Amino acid sequence: MRTSCWTWRIVPFNPLWFWPYISLFVLLGLPWFVLRTWSAVRAYAAALLAVAAVAWLTFVIYPTACVRPSELYLPSYLSTFYLVDWPNNCFPCLHSAFAVYGGYVMCCRASYWDTPVPKVVIYSWVVAILVSIVALRQHTGIDAVTGIGLGAIGIWLFRSLRSADNAA
Repeated sequence: MRTSCWTWRIVPFNPLWFWPYISLFVLLGLPWFVLRTWSAVRAYAAALLAVAAVAWLTFVIYPTACVRPSELYLPSYLSTFYLVDWPNNCFPCLHSAFAVYGGYVMCCRASYWDTPVPKVVIYSWVVAILVSIVALRQHTGIDAVTGIGLGAIGIWLFRSLRSADNAA
């Protein structure tokens, strides 16, 4: 169980970061509605599942956990969340992998949102999710960085699948 990390000294704990943290699930759902073609949706789903499979395999081989703040001083929404979200499966951070991957897909050429204003909004949202990961003490910096790398692999896979569909 990890009790400290350098990123926790930089980013203070604040329960309000729960809202950007939980918003990841909205970010992951939106590409299903903004991708222009069925082949792009299939590529999104396949790469998303591949990223999840790699992370879950890592969780089984190398289980990790982070210590959380005392529940005595937490708002009820965060205490309730902690009841269903255990402090395990920290490395790699699937939240950061999904945020980076989902943010990219939302703004790629295959999306209806491939314009400057939505890109700024989406990428700001991704940054807020990345900060929330550390601010809630759900993950350490190395978890987040490896998750970002895993998200980059998801992007590569999505682009590869899209290229294969376009070539066929």
